[in-house]
Amino acid sequence: MPVTAREVAVWARDYGFAARMHLRSTLDPRAPRVSGMPGARVHCVLIPGVVERWPFMEPLGIRLVRAGHAVHFLPELGRHLMPVREAAPIVGAAVDRVAAAHPHARIVLVGHSKGGLVGKRLLVDRARRPQLAQPAGLVALATPFAGSSRARLLRSAAMREFDPADERLLALAAERSADLRIRVVLPNLDPHIPGNRIPDGIAGVRLRADGHFRPLATAEAGRAVLAAVADLTR
Repeated sequence: MPVTAREVAVWARDYGFAARMHLRSTLDPRAPRVSGMPGARVHCVLIPGVVERWPFMEPLGIRLVRAGHAVHFLPELGRHLMPVREAAPIVGAAVDRVAAAHPHARIVLVGHSKGGLVGKRLLVDRARRPQLAQPAGLVALATPFAGSSRARLLRSAAMREFDPADERLLALAAERSADLRIRVVLPNLDPHIPGNRIPDGIAGVRLRADGHFRPLATAEAGRAVLAAVADLTR
């Protein structure tokens, strides 16, 4: 699929934001400092996308904290290059820690891009193990549930899992047990995921703004994520 001039412009702004986040990750290796009130009713576990360290999620985390929620970042994912199935237990361990420390809290997964796939994988796996802590649901921002045609152009093994024909992606898409606990937020135009759409059977909204990375820091996307969190925990 050819790249349009509009996509090039959106891509440029996106990579400007991503570059700043990567630079911040390199120059400031300190642990996350945003957490919110421990006694909050809702605790959000923030799952970054592929090649994204935890600071990518901080602008969104700040909005969640200002709304009264507690947030938990995942520096242990590093640059999040591992396969979805390997990342899910790491997120699950974080969920268990939150549940043990805050037994009366509602836990919501908030995933960006690949983070949404990891979140769905965890919801599906945990539904089969009711003895484990069960998140209230997942908010997935700019997640390629059906993959991205652009993944075929990349040689990186970390990106190959997003090929629409990848068996792992297809198997996850076929899992429908968690669909009612997922809320999708999609950019109007996402140059990294051409034609991305809200999957059938899953509730979601489409933003007015464009971009793949920049919605992590926009007020519009923040409001949509907060509304989805409220819907999952009402």
